[in-house]
Amino acid sequence: MFHSPRSAPKTALKDTRTAIVTGVSGGIGTIVAKALLDEGYHVVGLSRTHPTITHDSFTFISFDASQAVELEQSCENIASYFASVSVLVHCAAIIAPANVETMGADDVLRQISINLTMPAVLTSKLLSSMGKGSRIVFVNSMAAAMPLAGSSIYSATKAGLRNFALSLSQEVHHRGISVSSIFPGAVLTEMLRQEMASGGSVLNFVSCPATPHAVAREIVSLINKPKQERFFPALDGIFGGLCMLMPALLRISMPVLTYFGKRGYARAIRKNIFQNKV
Repeated sequence: MFHSPRSAPKTALKDTRTAIVTGVSGGIGTIVAKALLDEGYHVVGLSRTHPTITHDSFTFISFDASQAVELEQSCENIASYFASVSVLVHCAAIIAPANVETMGADDVLRQISINLTMPAVLTSKLLSSMGKGSRIVFVNSMAAAMPLAGSSIYSATKAGLRNFALSLSQEVHHRGISVSSIFPGAVLTEMLRQEMASGGSVLNFVSCPATPHAVAREIVSLINKPKQERFFPALDGIFGGLCMLMPALLRISMPVLTYFGKRGYARAIRKNIFQNKV
């Protein structure tokens, strides 16, 4: 369903810089959308529920990222209203922690659909509307470089998303389109709260989770000054890169990481970090 405070015809918006943000009802997506509105973009937000954004230059499209038919319809709606797309930011993601032996088929398919299929299909459908100077940003995860027990499907989708972005970058470089990926560690969002309530890894708390505002600032920075990949914090990226080169390193380091993760999680619980809306 297409919701807009001011639904203008395509011709009226031909000179407007348009930014598409998925997962716009989540903490990071909402903040990114508001920041881009402040920078003068017309922002089209995609998510299942309407975010807390009221702005004349904000258009909301309600859709379930796991449903291909809704995705196709959303792309048609965007194309019918906006002559071009300047920025595409993929924030939508879900995680359903489970051991491989016990995970349900529905959870597997939904994670793949939202974390990997949706950004690939949406990007494919919108590329013809993107020209020189356009930006595409994928909000990835450290899980792409550091796969953990209990998060096999989430890690697999994020690793796939990383390779998709790298391949896409090669395809569109000659058109002047920049493709960036950001790999945050744990972020203090509702998604993290739900993950931990479902048995998520204490390794999310080896270091203090980043705030959604901090990650959103990095995303906007990538839009304004593109870089192919950015790990946040950078030190995590160094360790993650080493683990990719030497998979045994993660296994060897696990006892130490688990020790600090348990301490960090206990500290987070004492501080009631999940008691406030994140």
